[in-house]
Amino acid sequence: GDDGLWFYIVVEGDVEVYGRDAEKQVKKVCEFTVGDCVGELEFINNHKCVADVVAKGPVRTAKMHRHHFEQCMGPIVDILKRAADALEKYEYYRETLQGKNAPVEST
Repeated sequence: GDDGLWFYIVVEGDVEVYGRDAEKQVKKVCEFTVGDCVGELEFINNHKCVADVVAKGPVRTAKMHRHHFEQCMGPIVDILKRAADALEKYEYYRETLQGKNAPVEST
């Protein structure tokens, strides 16, 4: 995957997240909607992107660069980590970090 340089908050619309299974077949992982965050886990865990995010239709996001994220969000990193460890929508992410899925190819 690419270096994750941006963190996004979905302001309008919906996005789908696609990853790869162990055989490198594309699979839908989860969806995010208004108010959801995308990209924060790459910052928190300091690694490359593990999935592709695709708009389902018109989408508007707010974005924050990694540098500003670290300055602003530092105090809540532990909360974000706990959410990533517990929520079902992050299961693919956890499995990919454990080597159970194929990595996303850089574009």
